Amino acid sequence: MGNHTLHEYCSALRTELDLISDANATLMLLSNCTKDLWKSPRGTVIRIEVLVVVVVFLQLFLIACGSHRRRSRNFFIQKGVLAAYTLSSSLVSYTLGSMQSSAIKSGMYSMWAISLYILFGCADSITAYSLTDNSQLMRQLFQCLLGYLYVFMIMGTTLDNKGYLIFRVLPLTSLLAVAAVYFAQRLAACRMASESWLLNKMVADYMYHEHTISGEDYDPATMTGYHYLVECTVDPMSTYIGKYETRFRIRGPSDPIIIDLDKVWRNDDLSPDLKDACLSFSLFHLLRRRFFGFECGESSQPKTRDLVFKGLLAKKKKENDDGGASAAIDYDWIFKVIEIELAFMYDFFFTKYAAIYYGNLCTQYVLPLVSATLTVVTAFLTARGLLRPPSEGMEGSVIVDTTAADVYLTVAILVCISFLQVVQVMYYPTTIWGRVSFACQRIRRVGRCMGLKEILVTIGMWVSTCRWSVHEQKLEQYSLLESLSNFSSQSKLTKFMVKPWNVFLKGLFSNPFKLNPFTERMVRRPAVPRHVWSVVRKPGEPAELLAAVKKALVQSLERTHRHGNKLTNGALSLSSSGAYELLWACSLELRQGLELGSVSLQQKENQVCVILTWHIATCYCDKELSASGTNEHYEVATRLSKYCAYLVAFAPKLLPGHHYDTWLAFTVVAQEALRDAGDEETIYRKGLKLGEQLKNVHADRCWEVLAGFWAEMLLYLAPSDNVKEHVECLAKGGEFITHLWALLTHAGILDRGQSDIADIENNGGNQPASRPTNRDAWSFNRKVQCGLWKELPMRS
Repeated sequence: MGNHTLHEYCSALRTELDLISDANATLMLLSNCTKDLWKSPRGTVIRIEVLVVVVVFLQLFLIACGSHRRRSRNFFIQKGVLAAYTLSSSLVSYTLGSMQSSAIKSGMYSMWAISLYILFGCADSITAYSLTDNSQLMRQLFQCLLGYLYVFMIMGTTLDNKGYLIFRVLPLTSLLAVAAVYFAQRLAACRMASESWLLNKMVADYMYHEHTISGEDYDPATMTGYHYLVECTVDPMSTYIGKYETRFRIRGPSDPIIIDLDKVWRNDDLSPDLKDACLSFSLFHLLRRRFFGFECGESSQPKTRDLVFKGLLAKKKKENDDGGASAAIDYDWIFKVIEIELAFMYDFFFTKYAAIYYGNLCTQYVLPLVSATLTVVTAFLTARGLLRPPSEGMEGSVIVDTTAADVYLTVAILVCISFLQVVQVMYYPTTIWGRVSFACQRIRRVGRCMGLKEILVTIGMWVSTCRWSVHEQKLEQYSLLESLSNFSSQSKLTKFMVKPWNVFLKGLFSNPFKLNPFTERMVRRPAVPRHVWSVVRKPGEPAELLAAVKKALVQSLERTHRHGNKLTNGALSLSSSGAYELLWACSLELRQGLELGSVSLQQKENQVCVILTWHIATCYCDKELSASGTNEHYEVATRLSKYCAYLVAFAPKLLPGHHYDTWLAFTVVAQEALRDAGDEETIYRKGLKLGEQLKNVHADRCWEVLAGFWAEMLLYLAPSDNVKEHVECLAKGGEFITHLWALLTHAGILDRGQSDIADIENNGGNQPASRPTNRDAWSFNRKVQCGLWKELPMRS
């Protein structure tokens, strides 16, 4: 029995060894075959074929997702578009270089190369990832010329003059010419985004005299007398060249070359959505003018302020559920107009839609349709075998036979390009640019295929209303105290493990600067450990942009208008609420609250001390007080507080003052909260003191005061001359403060002016003691430092 069992065991072992041997042999065979294929001429063609497929997929991803990055901060979309944009141009150059330099040739190389350039040029949804890309015109032109040189060399090595020459050369050269036109259109879009000085000077000069057309006879509710430019067909070159005048002379409002808001609103054939698009487009002209540095000549006119306060903010009649009607301000409509305006702004700087709009009929419709037709013809000839490669190549090169897989792949790429071009032609009328173009054509009673365009425009408006929003409708959030508590709650083991690593990094990267004390001084930053900074500077989950937030901001803007259009950093709201005892927290200066050794900070208009003081106080009240039911003042106060703190930590360039001053102040306040500097007059301690004052007020009253303060503070922060940073933010999902910046621009509020906080203080109560001590505030502070934020009392 034992011998029998041993025999079975040996047999099974031999079987397993045979299987292992066979598997090894199979793997060795596959490895050898793979190596042989990799080194073979066919392997070279396959590698280039894979590169072509990768580039095609990258370009299709850019076309599909390029315009979505203005709507979303999604990591996949933002970083995916960046990766695809960066890799696509590099891979195109590398693939063309591989085709040209390799001794192994394929007859499909010419069509693959031309297809890549058509895809690269015909993408309407993205032409630049950042504003810097628009200014690099010579680099793009050089890359284009180098690419076409490669294409011609590839065509010369893969085509001969034997038989079917017309079928080989003519379709390829036609497609190459189409690709050149597409690329020229792409360069025109980049140049328009970086050098359209004459176009914007014409807008600036027109607005300088616009108020003289109607005089005092205007009505912002019906746009009567508002001759803001929507479209002007005059050639700017003919206006200035050869003349001494430095300003564009206005023609009469009845001139057919000019379409303005007055004409748009008088046309009863246009739907409200089309009129809104024209209004946004007209306002976009004024915002774009600021980017190019031209003056806002209309900002001081009462007519300009009336457009916002008596037009956009005017009460409109709405039908109630019971069949009645009531007049109310449509807050959603106000911000919808601004959203579409910023969408025009984004498209102008980062897509090709502006070049298409300002182009002629050929660039809009004829070129894509001709290109699609040529692509289909080329695909047909390829499928029929008329574009197969010659049997012999140039001296020193090897022509690889074209397989069925090569033909199928080439036909698939060509059909995809043709389909994409047709889709983009049909898609353009559904965009906001197509709406404005359709509205202007209808006003002028010109245009072709207006019935089809109307259908496409209607579909575009319906889809944008039902599914898509220009803005994500979210407010980014950040809470300094929650971040500090999260850091404090980390285990000691984690800190013990992280600290040696940071010491190693500090020794590795800091030693070179120690060789030069001056250099070390120039690059020095506040001593915040890297592991602390990574936790403290971590944003929270975005919050929904509630209608209550929009309402609070509009009401604050109206209050500012009633007081002479002078923005204040919350002082006016506090005085209106009778909270004079809190005005001391609105007059904190950057130099007062921070001592950074020998680091000098610019004072300017920096509001970081005020923002962080009130933010800490709001967080304190959030934990110490309860909000009854669904208190909209609570929602407004907490969301705007965390949004302003987010701007300090993550978007300081959008705030007044130098962004590096803001960054330094933020890091110092974070250190203050971590170290707990006792009774020192730090920003952190002042925030707790302010929170204790607010705690003594009734909860509902407290949140009402805080909501009014934060709405006014955000409006105070909005005016800015840093137009470039606002435009850059549009490509990263956008910031809500950009909407307020645009709204204030159209209201003629371009700066903050001078605050009269001292006068308000003199009319109100006395400032409280500078160093009040309170047991509750001390207990609250210790819980924050010990990581017990979640254990603090929550609101009911």
